[in-house]
Amino acid sequence: MHVGTQHFTTTDEDLEYLERYGVKNKNENFITFHRDYGWDVEEIVEKKEKCASYGVDMEMLAIPTGNLNVNGGGVPNFMLGNREEGDKEIELVCNMIRQAAEAGIPAIKYYLCAIENQRTESVPLGRGGSVYSTWDLSKADTTTPRYDEPITAEKNWENITYYLEKVIPVATENKIRMACHPCDPWLPPNFRGVDRVLGGFEGFQKFIEICDSPYHGLNLCLGCMAESVNVPCDEVPDIIRYFGSRKKIFLIHFRNIFGGRNKFQEVWPDEGVMNMHRNMQALKEVGYEHMTVPDHAPGHKNRNRNEAWAFQFGYIKAMIQAVMDNGN
Repeated sequence: MHVGTQHFTTTDEDLEYLERYGVKNKNENFITFHRDYGWDVEEIVEKKEKCASYGVDMEMLAIPTGNLNVNGGGVPNFMLGNREEGDKEIELVCNMIRQAAEAGIPAIKYYLCAIENQRTESVPLGRGGSVYSTWDLSKADTTTPRYDEPITAEKNWENITYYLEKVIPVATENKIRMACHPCDPWLPPNFRGVDRVLGGFEGFQKFIEICDSPYHGLNLCLGCMAESVNVPCDEVPDIIRYFGSRKKIFLIHFRNIFGGRNKFQEVWPDEGVMNMHRNMQALKEVGYEHMTVPDHAPGHKNRNRNEAWAFQFGYIKAMIQAVMDNGN
């Protein structure tokens, strides 16, 4: 396993920064999206080759899920059960899988959420005036319906299954690992008329059984898993072992939180409720071999956010070294 990133572009400045801090792998979030056909293979190859010139392997791309809706909404039609328009979006995804394969990219990350991510006001501030992304269910609007008609768990699973049964065979044929991110955060049933089903372990447990393919798996966000359970320090390592032993983890988001289900803040990795060494040890135990990424970073007064990423890159690299070198 190795440290990676998903927040830096392929400019000389960004790639030099990654090279300087020993980040040799990246997910690319910044490929131009074309409504009619997806990506340009030439652009992917050009960026991949530029990354390689700095010693960085562009090993994953991100499906621009928030831009797929042909009507301009942030949630794709295939997640709302609108089959005619949703089928066009699914075909676009399938085409991008083929384009990734043609460009020599082995993995794609994506998400399947019927309602947007939820956050509330970022209070209180953290150490050194850090601003923590925050969710407090008691301070949120929990009753205003998101849609005219409810999206039940049954309907949600129907839409997810429909998507997977069309997309995963294409990914399997093209040998592209598909890494699905959790819906953030876990939400109680019928939150604003939506039953969120991919917010935690139980949903992902069912999710990985839908299609039998070695290319069907997870972008396992440890922060999201911590947000969905009652005792994160004890439960998250077991979640890693469950999915990792089945070779279903294709990308790790390595972040920590204060709190737990329904009330939490995203914090620096060394100060939260989880023992991140135990999480890294669990990844070693299951033979995890892909990127470990700091997906989010707390805000801070220094406007150069690269300071926050540098801290987290160093933390992850040290954790990997610790578990790989001492054999414990």
